[in-house]
Amino acid sequence: MNTSIPAAAFLPAVARGDVSAFEALYDRYSSTIYALLLRILGNADDAQEVLQETFVKAWTSAKMFDAVRGSEAAWLISIARSRGIDRLRSRKIRYEREDEAGREISVHSAFVDHTTGVDRAIQTQEKTAVRGALAELPDPQRVALELSYFEGLSQSEIAARLNEPLGTIKTRMQLGMKKLRDRLQAFH
Repeated sequence: MNTSIPAAAFLPAVARGDVSAFEALYDRYSSTIYALLLRILGNADDAQEVLQETFVKAWTSAKMFDAVRGSEAAWLISIARSRGIDRLRSRKIRYEREDEAGREISVHSAFVDHTTGVDRAIQTQEKTAVRGALAELPDPQRVALELSYFEGLSQSEIAARLNEPLGTIKTRMQLGMKKLRDRLQAFH
């Protein structure tokens, strides 16, 4: 480690390609940034990954650091916070997609052909229950759910097809799903 570099001058040295300055920067700030990321993400593995991404970004973008706009610590924290929030958003989107896929699979699985007589009887009961539950929904909720689950349309596509506001479609689908869940509770 190059100890001749003052603490506030790590990033200019990193921008010139000084590896020892980068190591010193990492040694000085990594534990603070890791603690921040752990608090944001609540997951040690994600925090470690984003910490690495932060320092890779610091290495590749050190020339963009401007000491007039803030300290090195503030610059690094800003990068880490931004990447941490991006990770949270992508995690949320991934979970929503997985949840939606799981719901779609569970609705479609009621229509899958089973091999045994008992399975066919249960399947018939489930089909009847799902059809009955769908039939009991108000038409706007039923249509929105059918377009989503049986035609694979997104909420935005449904809103466009039905010429309705997106918020209205989202509400209809949420209410319809809640009613279906309540009605089909016995099958879970």
